[in-house]
Parts: sequence; structure tokens; C-alpha cells
Amino acid sequence: MTNFFLGLMAGCIIAGVVTITAARHPAVQVRLGLVPPAQAAVVVAPRPETPRCPVPKTANQVGNPEMLFSRSRLWSVAP
Repeated sequence: MTNFFLGLMAGCIIAGVVTITAARHPAVQVRLGLVPPAQAAVVVAPRPETPRCPVPKTANQVGNPEMLFSRSRLWSVAP
């Protein structure tokens, strides 16, 4: 009985947190009618795109057998 009660309370808390989190989301507010249509355009405004940095070119090659069996790599490991 105690396990049932504790599970019921945990489920209620989780459901409450999920409901509050969903109700704070602007798109959900518009669908539920919590925001008047005049404010809907302001609430659902798209975010500006963040500039993307170019991917740096690396000099390391993947799949080179020397990566595994290099003497310098094997001897640099501390015993």
C-alpha cells in the first residue's frame, strides 16, 4: 500500500511538472488559446540563426596502421 501511495505521489508530481513546462512553451500556449491571437505573432517569432564556425581541418589521419603500432606511442605509456 505504501509503494502504491508513493508511486501515485511521484506520478502526480511528474505530471504536474510536465504540464507546467508544456504550458510555458510559446507554441503550446498558442494552441491552447492561452495567448490572444494579437500576441501570437510576437510569441512565436523565429530565433535568429547563430553563425556557424568553419570546421577546422585536422592533420591526423584515421585508419593509419602507424596509429596503433607506433613505437613512440607504445614507449610513451607509463608502466
